[in-house]
Amino acid sequence: MSLRVVILKEGEEVHEGDVVIDARGSPQFYDVIILSGRELRSIIATGAVEGGVPIGIGKYTKKPVASVVGSKIYIKGIPLSLYIEAGLLEKELLEALRKSGLDIDTTLRQLKEIVVAERRRYKKSPTLATLKKYLDGEESRLPPHLEDLLSGVDRDTLKKLFERLIDEVY
Repeated sequence: MSLRVVILKEGEEVHEGDVVIDARGSPQFYDVIILSGRELRSIIATGAVEGGVPIGIGKYTKKPVASVVGSKIYIKGIPLSLYIEAGLLEKELLEALRKSGLDIDTTLRQLKEIVVAERRRYKKSPTLATLKKYLDGEESRLPPHLEDLLSGVDRDTLKKLFERLIDEVY
């Protein structure tokens, strides 16, 4: 998966892209962007974003500098040209965004706790049965408690997670 990163400069209109970096206007402040608990080295925040769901904050100002608007990620900042020329801008953003949705080991531990508790109480686990049906295509949606826990997990990753869960529980 690759991201289409669009950098908006003075006089340009919004283009199509997965990540839009708005470098227009005079800077309100300069700050380090923290996205998914990780400092971005390739972009310097120059202002706060308005609207959308904030996903990145300024390290020192604590203001929202990155947000999700619709299906796009909008960042108010200036990318460093060294990272653009070396092709590291997209790579760093992709790594940071990938970590935002999922920590596999934490998710596995939480699923394991649910399954073990269900097996102690009911002698079998409805969660395991539901996950198996979902992976086999018999169920189109997961129950809300599993959907919250597994948000951001695609089916391939979920299959691997399910196999690891079976190995650890049995």
